[in-house]
Amino acid sequence: MSVLTGKKKSNIVKDWRQQPKSIEKFQFVHHFLPHPEQQKRATLLSNRAIVIYCLAMLLIAGVFRFLPKVVPGVLGYASDITVKDLLTYTNARRKDAGLSELRLNSALTSAAHQKAEDMFKDQYWAHISPDGTEPWDFILGQNYDYIYAGENLAKNFSNSKDVVEAWMKSTSHKENLLSPNYDEIGFAVVNGVIEGYETTLVVQMFGRPRNAAQVASVYEEQTVLEKEATAAVSERVELPATEGTSESLQQPVYTQALPENPALDVTVATKTVSAVFGGFVGTLLALDVWYSKRKGIHKFTGHTVAHLGILVLVVASIWFVLTPGIVL
Repeated sequence: MSVLTGKKKSNIVKDWRQQPKSIEKFQFVHHFLPHPEQQKRATLLSNRAIVIYCLAMLLIAGVFRFLPKVVPGVLGYASDITVKDLLTYTNARRKDAGLSELRLNSALTSAAHQKAEDMFKDQYWAHISPDGTEPWDFILGQNYDYIYAGENLAKNFSNSKDVVEAWMKSTSHKENLLSPNYDEIGFAVVNGVIEGYETTLVVQMFGRPRNAAQVASVYEEQTVLEKEATAAVSERVELPATEGTSESLQQPVYTQALPENPALDVTVATKTVSAVFGGFVGTLLALDVWYSKRKGIHKFTGHTVAHLGILVLVVASIWFVLTPGIVL
């Protein structure tokens, strides 16, 4: 009985192998499913395939990195960040910590704008410029005589809340934001291109004037907010001097309008590529586990773990490099 069964199976296999369509179907299916006879993974999860995936992801990262240098302004970060929201979220955090709210000062705001514009002009992202200019130079340049001063920077964020939350998650930035040594604050939200990327720089400057009587008034803060909300791109706005108001009210405030959305948003592109790639590989792994369990295929080895680990590392590295939102 067993001999006949064996011959029957042999004939079936022989007949099957003589049918080209069946062979093609068999080969195609096992691009996605493990090979029961050969006891190995699906072709699309083979060592060679994983190497190709890694190279493909590195290529995509390279394109995202160098495309802006070839076609500046095409790749960027779309954002909707306003000074009013930044001030609101900052003071809300200080209120939660039992601290007094900071008043928006026009001199600090002007200094922040000059710092942002200087970073775009000289193409740097740092507290100290390549020529050695420090944040305090911009503040003193606005005739703001301070006892204490500080600076927080951010770029590549999409909204004001995320900016403040990122500062709160960083120890040094949180110390500035929640410092009891400051009475006033200034913001700049400036759009431009750095290293080929269309982005929004946020500069936050803190201060306590040497003369307590010079602390910004409610009128000054409201005036700055109105100018920030309505001024044209890169327009220099001279705030009118009013009797009884702070001398710093006469300082110029530089404003920047919200940018047009870039042709390709880095955040959307990164998430799309990661979702498609992760979904594809995740589906293959799910099929691999299901089919292997069903057919009793034992092929999970140390090499499998190593190659999949490399793949995960590459994807994570690319996500880290391209993910928006950086504070300094």
